[in-house]
Amino acid sequence: MLHGHSTDRLVSGALAGAIVTAFALLLLIWLDIPPEKHVGTALRLAVPLLISACAVLARPLLLKTVLRSRRDPLMLDEDLNSLLVGRALGVVAGFFFGVTLATEIL
Repeated sequence: MLHGHSTDRLVSGALAGAIVTAFALLLLIWLDIPPEKHVGTALRLAVPLLISACAVLARPLLLKTVLRSRRDPLMLDEDLNSLLVGRALGVVAGFFFGVTLATEIL
């Protein structure tokens, strides 16, 4: 099992964040959401980044703050912090990976 140590949570969070962000970026650019005619490049890249950040970071942030009592008793604060850092790094890495793929493929 992958979740034996807090470093494992960091790596799995980074991979999950990178995959989700790259997929969202490619999908929204391919579907032309938001339309290229009406918005600039910065907004076209910011929309998938914000969507994937909300999708990836929402549950760990809720478990850290509001849903603290509903958290798994075996999950330590250190594990949750590592998961959050990993997912944040994954979102950034996935953004750059998705932009690279979008320029090569599309």
